[in-house]
Amino acid sequence: MTIAKKVRFIEKIDKTQLGLKGLQIVVYCDRSRNLNGTKEDIEDKQYDFCSIGKKMLKAVDGEYIINKYNIKPGIELGKKLHEERVKWLKNNLK
Repeated sequence: MTIAKKVRFIEKIDKTQLGLKGLQIVVYCDRSRNLNGTKEDIEDKQYDFCSIGKKMLKAVDGEYIINKYNIKPGIELGKKLHEERVKWLKNNLK
């Protein structure tokens, strides 16, 4: 999955009733969870899209884009928001 697709995925899931945390629980099931730890312990960090997604959505929001680019709400803001989130995720994925 490309970084841009990951950003769109995180944005869409965050808006659903299930949310990032709910989907992450479904994805983990028992495969990537540390069986000796708590339900929050994740053995395979590549599947931890909930915490990285929340960090991205908080760090790069509409207010950030408006302040950085002096753009008014609209289509251009949405494009810049997506573009900046892609950059952020590229720089913050391990």
